[in-house]
Amino acid sequence: MIVDKNTTINEILSAYPEAIKFFSEKQMSCGSCFAVKFDTLENGALMHGMEVSTLVAQLEEFLQAPRIASTQHK
Repeated sequence: MIVDKNTTINEILSAYPEAIKFFSEKQMSCGSCFAVKFDTLENGALMHGMEVSTLVAQLEEFLQAPRIASTQHK
């Protein structure tokens, strides 16, 4: 999935559930906001006083970062 300023936040969370952590770290309460169903990443950035191109770049970086497994192998 290509994420850009026109991607809805709901599409992002559906494709990448771990992105809720990213939005929470940015003080964006996307997990509990009704607007995620229709708001784009650009609208979310503007509503939170953020530069959309920076937010998109940071989100892409977050989504591409390797994740540590949540369970340890014994």
